[in-house]
Amino acid sequence: MTYQKNSDEMVFVMWMKKISVVIILFLTASDLYSQGSVHIYSTGSIMEIDRCASAWLIKKFVDKKAVFKFFPDGEIIEVGIPFDTPDAELSRTHRRSTFEVIMDTYQIVDHRLETLKKNIHDIEINFWGKKGSAESTIFAADVNKIINQAKNNDDCLEKCFIYLDKMIENRDLSQKIKVK
Repeated sequence: MTYQKNSDEMVFVMWMKKISVVIILFLTASDLYSQGSVHIYSTGSIMEIDRCASAWLIKKFVDKKAVFKFFPDGEIIEVGIPFDTPDAELSRTHRRSTFEVIMDTYQIVDHRLETLKKNIHDIEINFWGKKGSAESTIFAADVNKIINQAKNNDDCLEKCFIYLDKMIENRDLSQKIKVK
């Protein structure tokens, strides 16, 4: 009997040590992953207003560690979280822009975004119709100027992010933000 009890205790202790090692490895790995992980968001390479604003929204309100990768439009994207591409879950519909879909998906509620959201909807969804406000025309002209003057996609996003940060700080596009 004594031999059996010691044997059972040894097996129990051995299993506990193994489980402890697994738990420690898991916790260490998850801690390292959360601190050093890079979150990749993928989209098409042709810059446009909804795409730039959606990238800004992701970086500002969804994932501060977001890194953006660009792929030729029409190519199936298998890297990261795709957005503003035909097959992506985070993509425009016939009634909502990608920006609006991201706001709804991540339940982003911020009163500073309302004007921006309306302008993007006006530009992206109400493309052929009469614009809802003069602000959307100003906004479109400013962002298109940034897109056209950008050296590359990363430069475009950087400049659009600065513009959009200033815009939500001001919350009034009638006070035109200087685009260099």
